[in-house]
Amino acid sequence: MMKILLINPPKRYTIWAGIPEALNKRVFLYPPLGLMYIQAYLEEYTEHKVIILDALADNLDFSQIERKVKQIQPDVVGVTACTHSLLDVVKTVAAAKRANKKIHLCLGGPHVSTFARESINLTGVDSVILGDGEITFKELVESLEKGDDLCNVKGIIFKNNDDIIQTGEARYTENLDILPFPKRERLTNLNRYYTSGTESNLMTTMVTSRGCPYRCNFCNTSKNYRYRSPSNVVDEIEQCLRLNIREFYFIDDTFNVSIKRVIDICREILKRNLRIKWGFKARCDNIDYKMLKLVREAGCRKIHYGVEAAGDEALTELNKGGQVNVRQIEQVFQWTKDLGIRTIAYVMIGCPYEKTRADILRVLDFVKKIDADYVVFSIFSPYPDTDCYQEAVKKGIIRKGIWEEFIKNPVEGYELPTCWEEYFSKKELLELLKLVHRKFYLRWQIFFRVLFSLHSLGELRRVYKDIIALGKLLVIQEPQGKI
Repeated sequence: MMKILLINPPKRYTIWAGIPEALNKRVFLYPPLGLMYIQAYLEEYTEHKVIILDALADNLDFSQIERKVKQIQPDVVGVTACTHSLLDVVKTVAAAKRANKKIHLCLGGPHVSTFARESINLTGVDSVILGDGEITFKELVESLEKGDDLCNVKGIIFKNNDDIIQTGEARYTENLDILPFPKRERLTNLNRYYTSGTESNLMTTMVTSRGCPYRCNFCNTSKNYRYRSPSNVVDEIEQCLRLNIREFYFIDDTFNVSIKRVIDICREILKRNLRIKWGFKARCDNIDYKMLKLVREAGCRKIHYGVEAAGDEALTELNKGGQVNVRQIEQVFQWTKDLGIRTIAYVMIGCPYEKTRADILRVLDFVKKIDADYVVFSIFSPYPDTDCYQEAVKKGIIRKGIWEEFIKNPVEGYELPTCWEEYFSKKELLELLKLVHRKFYLRWQIFFRVLFSLHSLGELRRVYKDIIALGKLLVIQEPQGKI
């Protein structure tokens, strides 16, 4: 039997990616579901002991991570990696290796899926997982325990002395129903996890699908879309109810890819007579009134809509046109509000098609028109593995190779491009970001809407902290992409 430690790194050197930092720290803190799925799978099918260290939720620094690793004395350490927190990942790896250089260190997560070769070449990394982690990581651990040749583990890249060996393409679990549910009872303190707008004092996130079939040019989500059956989803909800968790946020990249599947999930919730509250992330297409009425009956209290832009031409520029249009957005927000469901609109400013100040403020006028309850404004940020990033490089807006240099050698003091600076400077965009927040939120109707929609003392406390964060946003200068 081996001891496995899975680490969710802290975010102390995160690269700013368009969302206001003052709000970003207050919007959410989610349970590390990716690591929890791996833990559940290993404990279901092996005898290995698996521990999760959520250094983000525990607010650990890297010396504290090192001490934790020394105390636990794992044989294998797995670290989840995201591109915009890559320096934190590297420092976490270094801390684990300082604790014991003989530890086998494995990376997984979104960053590795795109930058696998760069990931295996990072100092201290012994292997990386391509694709989904549960089955592949289990096979890796078993192979390490037996001392077998890692070439027999498909879907990894590993170091063998000075050689880098890839054992095949990424592996993805097509039938997600075979995966055991995350063991939320194993979390140190479930109450500390939250998302803005949560009504209850205890909530959790769930994932009912993986990937996204759409091709928005600003998004780097995996296009390998797979989904769980409605009965499997509701089985997990019932498991959470036994832990007294009655509020859920489905964090699928797009929950409503299929209207039928959403309806089937709702019918399953109603059939089992489950009294829950929940919300989800959605596009403004693949929605009709019948579906919205049913999600409300099944307990839905809020929907996070990816509005993104305020015009049909703008939506086309983002590769959402032809699927979503302004008329649909207006209709969906009206339906949602008529049914008493909270609406959260996600919009971007500083997009490539916005050439003037008036272009940007058109987004503000639009979210007022659709009367969104809340709006998450962010600055358009070309992620390094997206179509819009390639276009920025082609136009000379972003220097060719700058992100690639950082990804190969993440160090402090590196300044990275985080905005589309063709028509506006970063400073101008930050000032406009503050302006749209002021013009939307500093209105009496927003104040009274929030005040009269509160459901609990806990929600009041969270809203108070959100207001403080919003106040900081209006006066504090945002970071400039330097870490």
